[in-house]
Amino acid sequence: MLSTPIKDSHSFFILPDQTCQRFTLSEIESATQNFEEALVIGQGGFGKVYKCSKIQSTTEVAVKRLHSLSNQGANEFESEVKVLSKLRHGNLVSLIGYCNEPKEMVLVYEFMPNGTLEDHLLSPDSSLSWLQLLKICVGAARGLDYHYKKYTL
Repeated sequence: MLSTPIKDSHSFFILPDQTCQRFTLSEIESATQNFEEALVIGQGGFGKVYKCSKIQSTTEVAVKRLHSLSNQGANEFESEVKVLSKLRHGNLVSLIGYCNEPKEMVLVYEFMPNGTLEDHLLSPDSSLSWLQLLKICVGAARGLDYHYKKYTL
């Protein structure tokens, strides 16, 4: 498997080509219609998240753009790309790719039409039973255990 280095002024890391796709800023800008506010579906510490109907051959993606004033930076971006590019599981959102150009760090995920687990857990209208919550906790613990054993032992 070939490796692609990612360089920016703060970091350098290697990603396997087959796990994650590198997008250009022009591809991201085209997909987000130059980061059109009407496409924003969320916002967090990292920055804004945009729903895009298509990027290259992938339909419906979520594009997360690092805000220039974010407390998160190159190290967190690198960690997220490294970890999520290796993980593939039915209960985890898949990282499709990234864009890392001067002053722009962007992550491209599969779009989750039913929202995130956080959305469901924090919603006052949540109809999750205690049994469902317990299954979520056990599933998360199993995922952490799997990740810990695979990447630390």
